[in-house]
Amino acid sequence: MADIILPVTEEDYLKGGKFVTLPPNAKVGDTLYHNIEIGMVDWDTPGISMKVPVTVTDEGIDHGKEDKVSFGVKPDGIWKGREIHLAITGEEMPMKKGSDGKKHPSVDPMALVGKPAVGMWQMTSGKKGGVGETVIYPKLVAILPAGYEPEQAELGV
Repeated sequence: MADIILPVTEEDYLKGGKFVTLPPNAKVGDTLYHNIEIGMVDWDTPGISMKVPVTVTDEGIDHGKEDKVSFGVKPDGIWKGREIHLAITGEEMPMKKGSDGKKHPSVDPMALVGKPAVGMWQMTSGKKGGVGETVIYPKLVAILPAGYEPEQAELGV
C-alpha cells in the first residue's frame, strides 16, 4: 500500500496546532509569556465586545501563532479594554463626543496594528468542544507592555 500524504505542511506539523505550546506537566494556573504583535482591533460581538488579535513573534515552535483577547464595551467590562490600551500605547483611550453629547472612549482600529507587546497565557481547564472530557489549554488572558519580564511581577515592580 502507498504512503498517505497528509494535507498539513511540514511547517504546520512542527508548529503543533493553533494553541501556544504547553510546557511539560502544565497545570491550571501556570502562565506562559510570549512577545507578540498586535493585529487590527475589531468587534468580537458587535455592541458587546471587541477583540484584539495577536501574533506570537518569539522565535521557536510558537512563532506566528495567532490568538485574541476580548473585552466588553459596557461599563462592567471596559476595564479590560482600558488595561489593554494602556499596556500597548502607554496612554488612555482617546475620548470623542458621542451622539448623546457626552465623551466616550474611542478605538481607532489601525492605531494598534503592528505594535509590540507581551501576551500572558494562563493554563485553564474546560470541556473539549463544550462537552466531553475536561482538558487543560492555554488561554490568552492579558496583554502587557513590550519588554515586560515575568520576574517584575514577583519583585512587585
